[in-house]
Amino acid sequence: MLTSRLLSLLLFSGLSFVSLADNGQACAIRMSVESDFPPHLIQQNSQWTGLSVELMQRLAQEVDCQLEFVHSPWLRSLQLSEDGKLDVLTHLSYTEQRKAQFAFIGPHHLESIYLVGDPTEIPATLNLVQLAKDTDLGAIAVLHGAYYGEEFARLSQQPGLSRQLVTISSIQDKLALLRAGRITAILEDISVLHYWQQHQYPDADKYQPLFKVYESKVYFGFSKASLSAEQISALAQAWQRLYQQGKLARVYEKYQITNYGDLTPEPIL
Repeated sequence: MLTSRLLSLLLFSGLSFVSLADNGQACAIRMSVESDFPPHLIQQNSQWTGLSVELMQRLAQEVDCQLEFVHSPWLRSLQLSEDGKLDVLTHLSYTEQRKAQFAFIGPHHLESIYLVGDPTEIPATLNLVQLAKDTDLGAIAVLHGAYYGEEFARLSQQPGLSRQLVTISSIQDKLALLRAGRITAILEDISVLHYWQQHQYPDADKYQPLFKVYESKVYFGFSKASLSAEQISALAQAWQRLYQQGKLARVYEKYQITNYGDLTPEPIL
């Protein structure tokens, strides 16, 4: 549930979500955060901001709730959500396997995953098939538990590619490992690379997107173990309403995201 002490009343007149809290306690939506993932998750001192945070804050406000942050690594967050101890994850790719545990509301971002590296050190004509067959870059960092599409999943089983993959647990480690020369390339969302460059992260300008690995719409994944079907439906309706009213567009524009028109609500409940 949104909180274990929460009593929720759904009123569909005007598609509104009204929550009544037992013992005077407010409604809270628990959202997983781990580390900086700019522009989507940005930690400033002890506060969280960023595109995904502000979108979820706007949705929480629409349903009369507060957003609470739970610090947890990605894989543990998946398990906590399945156990009903977290309410929402960001950047969740839809798969048939995940549909049993999560309701997908959004999409909130068009994720474009590229192989990123120094173009002076990596062949310009490279693609995934070459990496799996006859090109060895040495070490390519991938995030533990991340989904990079069916082609990558299939080719990563081949020895030529699997021996190059270095699994890391934190998004923050990627640029640091590149700069230290411990890896040759990373798989990263193009929006993250652009943020590094726009905000002049050390050496970020020397790294470029070399080829696209995977592109997919990603969603806020709401736990079916912690939320009722009625609550999930109300959240989906609230997201639709915010989109139609242009309130989400203002958040995207703040972060200089221009493709939000491609993110027509397509909930998978």
